[in-house]
Amino acid sequence: MRILLVKLNHLGDTLLLTPTTRFLRQQYPEAEIDVLVRAGCEDMLRGNPDITRIIPLARPEKHQRSFGNSLKEFTRTFPKLFLRRYDYAFDLSDSDRAKTWIMLSAAKVRGINNAYESLNWKGRLFNRFSGFKWGSEHQVLRDFRTVTDVIGTEAKAGALRFEPQAKFEELSALFPGLTPETKYAVIHPTSRWAFKQWFPDRWAKVADELHQQHGLTIIFSCGPDAHEKEYVQSILKECRTKHFSSDGRLSLHQFGLLIKGAKIFLGVDTVAMHLSAAVQTPTLALFGPSSEWSWHPWQVRHELVLGDCPCKQTRQFTCDKSKPYPCMGRITEEQVLAKAEKLLQPI
Repeated sequence: MRILLVKLNHLGDTLLLTPTTRFLRQQYPEAEIDVLVRAGCEDMLRGNPDITRIIPLARPEKHQRSFGNSLKEFTRTFPKLFLRRYDYAFDLSDSDRAKTWIMLSAAKVRGINNAYESLNWKGRLFNRFSGFKWGSEHQVLRDFRTVTDVIGTEAKAGALRFEPQAKFEELSALFPGLTPETKYAVIHPTSRWAFKQWFPDRWAKVADELHQQHGLTIIFSCGPDAHEKEYVQSILKECRTKHFSSDGRLSLHQFGLLIKGAKIFLGVDTVAMHLSAAVQTPTLALFGPSSEWSWHPWQVRHELVLGDCPCKQTRQFTCDKSKPYPCMGRITEEQVLAKAEKLLQPI
Protein backbone atom coordinates (compact mmCIF):
# COMPACT_ATOMS: atom_id res chain seq x y z
CA MET A 1 0.00 0.00 0.00
CA ARG A 2 1.17 3.53 -0.78
CA ILE A 3 -0.11 6.57 1.08
CA LEU A 4 0.54 10.28 0.45
CA LEU A 5 -0.08 12.99 3.04
CA VAL A 6 0.10 16.60 1.81
CA LYS A 7 0.81 19.08 4.63
CA LEU A 8 1.93 22.43 3.24
CA ASN A 9 1.86 24.44 6.45
CA HIS A 10 4.43 25.57 9.01
CA LEU A 11 6.77 23.72 11.36
CA GLY A 12 4.31 23.33 14.22
CA ASP A 13 1.58 22.05 11.90
CA THR A 14 4.03 19.52 10.50
CA LEU A 15 4.77 18.21 14.00
CA LEU A 16 1.05 17.94 14.78
CA LEU A 17 0.77 15.54 11.84
CA THR A 18 2.89 12.88 13.58
CA PRO A 19 0.09 11.12 15.54
CA THR A 20 -1.50 10.48 12.15
CA THR A 21 1.66 9.03 10.61
CA ARG A 22 2.14 6.86 13.71
CA PHE A 23 -1.42 5.53 13.37
CA LEU A 24 -0.89 4.72 9.70
CA ARG A 25 2.36 2.89 10.43
CA GLN A 26 0.64 0.83 13.13
CA GLN A 27 -2.37 0.14 10.92
CA TYR A 28 -0.32 -0.70 7.81
CA PRO A 29 3.17 -1.84 8.91
CA GLU A 30 4.33 -2.57 5.36
CA ALA A 31 2.91 0.57 3.75
CA GLU A 32 4.98 3.23 2.03
CA ILE A 33 4.00 6.49 3.72
CA ASP A 34 5.16 9.66 1.95
CA VAL A 35 4.68 13.20 3.25
CA LEU A 36 4.74 16.29 1.05
CA VAL A 37 5.78 19.37 3.09
CA ARG A 38 6.99 22.90 2.59
CA ALA A 39 10.76 23.21 2.32
CA GLY A 40 12.12 24.07 5.74
CA CYS A 41 9.65 21.75 7.46
CA GLU A 42 11.22 18.47 6.42
CA ASP A 43 13.69 18.61 9.31
CA MET A 44 10.79 18.23 11.74
CA LEU A 45 10.14 14.75 10.32
CA ARG A 46 13.74 13.67 9.81
CA GLY A 47 14.44 10.47 11.72
CA ASN A 48 10.75 9.63 12.12
CA PRO A 49 10.49 5.86 11.57
CA ASP A 50 6.81 6.07 10.65
CA ILE A 51 7.57 7.89 7.39
CA THR A 52 9.04 6.37 4.24
CA ARG A 53 9.85 9.51 2.26
CA ILE A 54 9.73 13.24 2.92
CA ILE A 55 9.21 15.34 -0.21
CA PRO A 56 9.85 19.08 0.29
CA LEU A 57 8.32 21.73 -1.94
CA ALA A 58 9.59 25.25 -2.46
CA ARG A 59 9.14 27.66 0.42
CA PRO A 60 5.82 29.53 0.49
CA GLU A 61 7.08 33.10 0.17
CA LYS A 62 5.48 34.74 -2.84
CA HIS A 63 8.73 36.28 -4.05
CA GLN A 64 10.08 32.74 -4.49
CA ARG A 65 7.13 31.62 -6.63
CA SER A 66 8.28 32.79 -10.06
CA PHE A 67 7.24 30.89 -13.19
CA GLY A 68 10.75 29.50 -13.50
CA ASN A 69 10.82 28.25 -9.91
CA SER A 70 7.33 26.77 -10.27
CA LEU A 71 8.39 24.91 -13.42
CA LYS A 72 11.49 23.53 -11.68
CA GLU A 73 9.38 22.45 -8.74
CA PHE A 74 6.92 20.70 -11.04
CA THR A 75 9.54 18.82 -13.05
CA ARG A 76 11.34 17.77 -9.85
CA THR A 77 8.28 16.69 -7.88
CA PHE A 78 5.80 15.35 -10.42
CA PRO A 79 7.70 12.13 -11.28
CA LYS A 80 8.08 11.37 -7.57
CA LEU A 81 4.32 11.49 -7.09
CA PHE A 82 2.68 10.42 -10.34
CA LEU A 83 4.82 7.33 -10.85
CA ARG A 84 4.12 6.13 -7.32
CA ARG A 85 0.46 5.34 -8.06
CA TYR A 86 -0.77 5.96 -4.52
CA ASP A 87 -3.65 4.04 -3.03
CA TYR A 88 -4.54 6.97 -0.76
CA ALA A 89 -3.73 10.69 -0.90
CA PHE A 90 -4.91 13.19 1.71
CA ASP A 91 -5.05 16.99 1.55
CA LEU A 92 -4.33 18.00 5.16
CA SER A 93 -3.53 21.65 4.51
CA ASP A 94 -6.62 22.63 2.52
CA SER A 95 -4.79 24.86 0.05
CA ASP A 96 -5.05 25.17 -3.72
CA ARG A 97 -1.43 24.13 -4.02
CA ALA A 98 -2.09 20.97 -2.03
CA LYS A 99 -5.15 20.16 -4.13
CA THR A 100 -3.11 20.47 -7.31
CA TRP A 101 -0.59 17.91 -6.09
CA ILE A 102 -3.33 15.60 -4.84
CA MET A 103 -4.86 15.67 -8.33
CA LEU A 104 -1.48 15.10 -10.01
CA SER A 105 -0.73 12.15 -7.75
CA ALA A 106 -3.52 10.20 -9.51
CA ALA A 107 -4.25 8.43 -6.24
CA LYS A 108 -7.13 5.95 -6.24
CA VAL A 109 -8.66 7.42 -3.08
CA ARG A 110 -8.33 11.19 -2.55
CA GLY A 111 -9.50 12.38 0.87
CA ILE A 112 -10.15 15.74 2.52
CA ASN A 113 -12.19 17.28 5.34
CA ASN A 114 -15.33 19.07 4.20
CA ALA A 115 -17.16 19.45 7.50
CA TYR A 116 -17.95 23.11 6.83
CA GLU A 117 -18.81 22.62 3.13
CA SER A 118 -16.24 25.12 1.93
CA LEU A 119 -14.84 23.14 -0.99
CA ASN A 120 -17.49 24.08 -3.58
CA TRP A 121 -16.37 22.93 -7.04
CA LYS A 122 -12.96 21.91 -5.71
CA GLY A 123 -14.66 19.00 -4.03
CA ARG A 124 -14.79 17.31 -7.44
CA LEU A 125 -11.07 16.63 -7.12
CA PHE A 126 -11.80 14.26 -4.23
CA ASN A 127 -13.80 11.08 -3.84
CA ARG A 128 -13.78 10.59 -0.05
CA PHE A 129 -14.66 13.11 2.65
CA SER A 130 -14.50 13.56 6.41
CA GLY A 131 -17.30 15.43 8.13
CA PHE A 132 -15.42 15.90 11.40
CA LYS A 133 -16.12 19.39 12.80
CA TRP A 134 -12.68 20.36 13.98
CA GLY A 135 -13.27 24.03 14.89
CA SER A 136 -13.54 23.47 18.64
CA GLU A 137 -11.16 20.48 18.76
CA HIS A 138 -7.41 20.12 19.00
CA GLN A 139 -5.68 20.62 15.66
CA VAL A 140 -4.09 17.17 15.91
CA LEU A 141 -7.55 15.72 15.42
CA ARG A 142 -8.23 17.63 12.22
CA ASP A 143 -5.59 15.60 10.38
CA PHE A 144 -6.18 12.42 12.32
CA ARG A 145 -9.92 12.27 11.77
CA THR A 146 -9.61 13.17 8.10
CA VAL A 147 -7.47 10.08 7.62
CA THR A 148 -9.41 7.69 9.85
CA ASP A 149 -12.79 8.80 8.50
CA VAL A 150 -11.70 8.31 4.91
CA ILE A 151 -10.08 4.94 5.62
CA GLY A 152 -13.17 3.94 7.56
CA THR A 153 -11.81 3.00 10.96
CA GLU A 154 -12.10 4.29 14.51
CA ALA A 155 -8.98 4.97 16.56
CA LYS A 156 -7.55 7.32 19.17
CA ALA A 157 -4.78 9.72 18.28
CA GLY A 158 -1.53 9.05 20.12
CA ALA A 159 1.27 11.37 21.19
CA LEU A 160 3.38 13.61 18.98
CA ARG A 161 6.64 12.12 17.72
CA PHE A 162 10.02 13.78 17.32
CA GLU A 163 13.29 11.84 17.32
CA PRO A 164 16.21 14.22 18.04
CA GLN A 165 19.06 13.49 15.66
CA ALA A 166 21.73 15.12 17.83
CA LYS A 167 24.20 14.24 20.59
CA PHE A 168 24.42 15.77 24.03
CA GLU A 169 28.09 16.63 23.44
CA GLU A 170 26.87 19.22 20.94
CA LEU A 171 24.89 20.93 23.70
CA SER A 172 27.78 20.79 26.16
CA ALA A 173 29.91 22.68 23.66
CA LEU A 174 27.35 25.50 23.58
CA PHE A 175 26.52 25.54 27.31
CA PRO A 176 29.70 25.01 29.37
CA GLY A 177 29.14 22.79 32.37
CA LEU A 178 25.90 21.29 31.06
CA THR A 179 25.79 17.52 31.49
CA PRO A 180 23.02 14.90 31.23
CA GLU A 181 22.85 15.03 35.04
CA THR A 182 22.31 18.81 35.19
CA LYS A 183 18.89 19.84 36.48
CA TYR A 184 17.78 22.57 34.14
CA ALA A 185 14.73 24.37 32.77
CA VAL A 186 14.23 25.65 29.23
CA ILE A 187 12.33 28.90 28.79
CA HIS A 188 11.29 29.86 25.26
CA PRO A 189 9.77 33.35 25.58
CA THR A 190 9.74 34.42 21.94
CA SER A 191 7.31 34.12 19.08
CA ARG A 192 7.33 35.45 15.55
CA TRP A 193 4.06 37.12 16.65
CA ALA A 194 4.85 39.85 19.18
CA PHE A 195 1.30 39.84 20.54
CA LYS A 196 1.75 36.29 21.90
CA GLN A 197 4.77 37.26 24.00
CA TRP A 198 4.92 38.09 27.70
CA PHE A 199 7.10 40.77 29.34
CA PRO A 200 10.88 40.66 29.91
CA ASP A 201 10.79 41.69 33.59
CA ARG A 202 8.24 38.98 34.38
CA TRP A 203 10.21 36.26 32.64
CA ALA A 204 13.28 37.44 34.52
CA LYS A 205 11.53 37.09 37.88
CA VAL A 206 10.28 33.61 37.00
CA ALA A 207 13.75 32.50 35.88
CA ASP A 208 15.42 33.84 39.03
CA GLU A 209 12.84 32.19 41.29
CA LEU A 210 13.14 28.80 39.57
CA HIS A 211 16.90 28.97 40.01
CA GLN A 212 16.80 30.07 43.64
CA GLN A 213 13.92 27.90 44.85
CA HIS A 214 14.61 24.72 42.86
CA GLY A 215 18.30 24.94 42.01
CA LEU A 216 17.58 24.79 38.31
CA THR A 217 20.00 25.99 35.68
CA ILE A 218 18.00 28.24 33.37
CA ILE A 219 18.45 28.17 29.60
CA PHE A 220 16.60 30.75 27.53
CA SER A 221 16.05 29.68 23.94
CA CYS A 222 15.10 31.59 20.82
CA GLY A 223 15.27 31.41 17.05
CA PRO A 224 18.07 32.93 14.94
CA ASP A 225 16.14 36.08 14.00
CA ALA A 226 17.64 39.28 15.37
CA HIS A 227 14.45 40.42 17.10
CA GLU A 228 14.21 37.13 19.03
CA LYS A 229 17.81 37.31 20.20
CA GLU A 230 17.33 40.92 21.23
CA TYR A 231 14.20 39.99 23.17
CA VAL A 232 16.07 37.35 25.17
CA GLN A 233 18.86 39.81 25.87
CA SER A 234 16.30 42.26 27.24
CA ILE A 235 15.16 39.53 29.65
CA LEU A 236 18.69 38.69 30.75
CA LYS A 237 19.32 42.36 31.57
CA GLU A 238 16.40 42.20 34.05
CA CYS A 239 17.69 39.05 35.77
CA ARG A 240 19.50 39.14 39.11
CA THR A 241 21.16 35.79 38.36
CA LYS A 242 23.23 34.84 35.36
CA HIS A 243 21.45 32.43 33.02
CA PHE A 244 22.27 30.80 29.70
CA SER A 245 20.93 31.81 26.28
CA SER A 246 20.91 29.68 23.15
CA ASP A 247 21.26 32.94 21.18
CA GLY A 248 19.65 31.27 18.20
CA ARG A 249 22.54 28.85 17.72
CA LEU A 250 20.67 25.55 18.06
CA SER A 251 19.51 23.42 15.17
CA LEU A 252 16.00 22.03 15.42
CA HIS A 253 17.27 18.62 16.51
CA GLN A 254 19.71 20.09 19.04
CA PHE A 255 16.83 22.12 20.43
CA GLY A 256 14.63 19.04 20.69
CA LEU A 257 17.38 17.19 22.56
CA LEU A 258 17.87 20.15 24.90
CA ILE A 259 14.17 20.23 25.77
CA LYS A 260 14.07 16.45 26.19
CA GLY A 261 16.62 16.63 28.99
CA ALA A 262 14.93 19.51 30.83
CA LYS A 263 13.00 19.12 34.09
CA ILE A 264 10.43 21.62 32.78
CA PHE A 265 9.73 23.72 29.69
CA LEU A 266 8.10 27.13 29.90
CA GLY A 267 6.95 29.20 26.95
CA VAL A 268 4.20 30.79 24.93
CA ASP A 269 2.13 29.29 22.11
CA THR A 270 4.84 28.38 19.59
CA VAL A 271 6.31 25.36 17.82
CA ALA A 272 8.74 25.06 20.76
CA MET A 273 5.80 24.28 23.04
CA HIS A 274 4.68 21.48 20.70
CA LEU A 275 8.26 20.20 20.48
CA SER A 276 8.30 19.99 24.28
CA ALA A 277 5.14 17.89 24.17
CA ALA A 278 6.66 15.65 21.51
CA VAL A 279 9.67 14.79 23.68
CA GLN A 280 7.44 14.36 26.76
CA THR A 281 8.91 17.16 28.90
CA PRO A 282 6.52 18.67 31.49
CA THR A 283 5.27 21.79 29.74
CA LEU A 284 3.96 25.09 31.07
CA ALA A 285 2.37 27.29 28.40
CA LEU A 286 1.10 30.88 28.55
CA PHE A 287 -1.97 31.54 26.40
CA GLY A 288 -3.57 34.89 25.72
CA PRO A 289 -5.21 35.32 22.30
CA SER A 290 -4.52 31.77 21.12
CA SER A 291 -7.28 29.16 21.34
CA GLU A 292 -5.94 26.83 24.00
CA TRP A 293 -8.55 24.19 23.14
CA SER A 294 -7.02 23.87 19.66
CA TRP A 295 -3.33 24.37 20.42
CA HIS A 296 -2.59 23.21 23.97
CA PRO A 297 0.34 20.79 24.52
CA TRP A 298 -0.85 17.43 23.23
CA GLN A 299 -0.74 14.31 25.40
CA VAL A 300 1.99 15.42 27.79
CA ARG A 301 1.94 16.46 31.43
CA HIS A 302 1.25 20.17 31.22
CA GLU A 303 -0.21 23.26 32.83
CA LEU A 304 -1.75 26.29 31.15
CA VAL A 305 -1.75 29.88 32.37
CA LEU A 306 -4.53 31.78 30.62
CA GLY A 307 -4.73 35.53 30.26
CA ASP A 308 -8.38 36.55 30.17
CA CYS A 309 -9.18 37.42 26.56
CA PRO A 310 -12.75 38.54 25.71
CA CYS A 311 -11.89 38.66 21.99
CA LYS A 312 -10.92 34.98 21.76
CA GLN A 313 -14.34 33.46 21.16
CA THR A 314 -15.26 35.83 18.33
CA ARG A 315 -11.70 35.98 16.91
CA GLN A 316 -12.16 39.73 16.48
CA PHE A 317 -8.87 41.20 17.73
CA THR A 318 -8.46 44.97 17.66
CA CYS A 319 -5.35 45.31 19.85
CA ASP A 320 -1.93 46.47 18.62
CA LYS A 321 -0.21 43.39 17.16
CA SER A 322 3.25 44.91 17.46
CA LYS A 323 3.38 44.29 21.20
CA PRO A 324 1.97 41.79 23.74
CA TYR A 325 -1.81 41.85 23.85
CA PRO A 326 -3.46 43.09 27.08
CA CYS A 327 -4.60 39.52 27.80
CA MET A 328 -0.95 38.48 28.08
CA GLY A 329 -0.44 41.37 30.48
CA ARG A 330 -3.11 39.89 32.75
CA ILE A 331 -0.85 36.91 33.46
CA THR A 332 1.18 37.39 36.64
CA GLU A 333 4.52 35.98 37.73
CA GLU A 334 2.82 34.41 40.73
CA GLN A 335 0.44 32.44 38.48
CA VAL A 336 3.28 31.12 36.37
CA LEU A 337 5.41 30.14 39.37
CA ALA A 338 2.49 28.36 41.02
CA LYS A 339 1.90 26.27 37.88
CA ALA A 340 5.62 25.55 37.55
CA GLU A 341 5.66 24.38 41.17
CA LYS A 342 2.96 21.82 40.36
CA LEU A 343 4.86 20.45 37.37
CA LEU A 344 8.10 20.18 39.33
CA GLN A 345 6.48 18.02 41.99
CA PRO A 346 7.03 14.27 41.50
CA ILE A 347 4.02 12.37 40.23
